[in-house]
Amino acid sequence: MLTIYKLLEKKARPRDAFKKSEEMVYFMEHRDLLTKISHFAFLYDSDHDDFDVMRANIILFGLENKKIIEQEIRSLTHYIEKAQKTKFKIALKERTVDLPYFQSGKDKIFVPFFSRAINLLVTNSPEELLNYPYTELVHDFTSSIIDPFDTYGADLYNSYFTRLIRIASNGREVAYFHYDTNTIYIINDEGRLDCKIVLFDKYMKKISNSHMLERIRPVVDAYFANNREEFIENLYKNAFISAKMKQLIARNKR
Repeated sequence: MLTIYKLLEKKARPRDAFKKSEEMVYFMEHRDLLTKISHFAFLYDSDHDDFDVMRANIILFGLENKKIIEQEIRSLTHYIEKAQKTKFKIALKERTVDLPYFQSGKDKIFVPFFSRAINLLVTNSPEELLNYPYTELVHDFTSSIIDPFDTYGADLYNSYFTRLIRIASNGREVAYFHYDTNTIYIINDEGRLDCKIVLFDKYMKKISNSHMLERIRPVVDAYFANNREEFIENLYKNAFISAKMKQLIARNKR
């Protein structure tokens, strides 16, 4: 017997907005980069799963950031040669201001598969990246790779690397919503997906996308409270499932 969540996914309305989204286009255009890094090669086939595309793009944005930062640092070495570290730092900041990043406390993480310490060099002491051993990161950085999802957890998705919108947290998990997929993603503190709650079933004649975040919140609250009946009722009251779908879920008992 299917769980509520699998049933919602199975009976979902046809949707293809995410397949045409900038996120998917970006993934398809850049995913070959993943094959060059054994740690993340498994994400190459992520086009079959929306959440895996988001995970893959976090890595791909990191790879692109790494390349851009290295190029900009090389182009600004004349400041270091003239002992103008402050100008070097300011110029690098200006050239990287538009790069996507994850804000972790007071720190900006531009390359999520590197440690916080390496990332801090970009903002605090970028001139150090011109010295050994950091110069080795340009061509051979596999030994410095960390698991960004384990390291930064669910909060990593609340960044400019994705278009997920944070809804709420229960301390161990964070609920996010994505407008293109019309799905709530429950992500655990290891940065992995615990549950997908797919909204709008195929039995609905009309759907409403107004005030989505306001309507989603009681659904998420019931999920975190592990209250099955309230969860189902809130899905229905907030027009995320049809009456028929509500009956199917009630009969399913899981």
